[in-house]
Amino acid sequence: MELTQLQYFVAVAESLHMTRTAERLHVAQPALSQAIGRLERELGVLLFKRERRQLTLTVYGEYLLERLRTPLAVLSGLPRELADLAKGEDATIRLNVLAATSLVTDAVVAYQKAHPATHFRLSQNAEEVDCDILVSTVQPSESLSGEGVLMLTERIFLAVPDGGAYAGKSSIALSSLANESFICLGGSRHFRGICDRYCLQAGFVPQVGFESDNPASVKKLIAAHAGVGFWPEFSWGRCADPDVKLLPFSDVDCRRTLLLKNNTDGGFKHEGTAFFRFLCEFVREKRAAVIGEEK
Repeated sequence: MELTQLQYFVAVAESLHMTRTAERLHVAQPALSQAIGRLERELGVLLFKRERRQLTLTVYGEYLLERLRTPLAVLSGLPRELADLAKGEDATIRLNVLAATSLVTDAVVAYQKAHPATHFRLSQNAEEVDCDILVSTVQPSESLSGEGVLMLTERIFLAVPDGGAYAGKSSIALSSLANESFICLGGSRHFRGICDRYCLQAGFVPQVGFESDNPASVKKLIAAHAGVGFWPEFSWGRCADPDVKLLPFSDVDCRRTLLLKNNTDGGFKHEGTAFFRFLCEFVREKRAAVIGEEK
């Protein structure tokens, strides 16, 4: 049985008029009659009684009509349902954020104000996940290019109390901090791994006094003078506490490279591509503003 044959049968069964049905379906009447005849031969039963050019349903035809109405109605609605599903999926942007969480969150909030129908699904999974946009870090030696890639390098400072042993300092040697208590992100975070490697290059393993998976908590603890901590130049923004200052390192060129990558298959997912462009511009503006303040 072919779907077209079943659709033709239902149309004729509901009208009981072959000519009018052929006109409505925009098919030739002989072709419609032949399709019904093939269906009857395949099923091995007569579906219509043909008496004096009048059509009536047989008991088999009535049974088949009753059984076909629901599934054919479902099938006819599938194109619209799939289009609605595609529209909703296109308006949901899947983010995998492994770096610059606060910066990306700020960008999401700003974007949603102008595009309230857009939804975001955020994950923080270091394993390969299916996402539209990836925000991560790469090794300084890595180089990616293309329309769907943005790489930005930012310096990493040391956040310290503006006083005590750090009073009057304009820079600091990382190698001098072996006995300091560090406030750090959790060990699963990319930023933590980068900072740990710089400490190892300076000859020590950092003594971690406080550890959190939440960058906001780390920033608050540093601001509360609970210890010193690494602070990325622009993705974390300026420290809100005027009694905390950011010192560059004098003995290590401490940096990280942020990667923003659009995985939406050449722009097929239009909303994802639109947000990626917005995010890139948002990050560039944030970086320019911070660097401009330093100058």
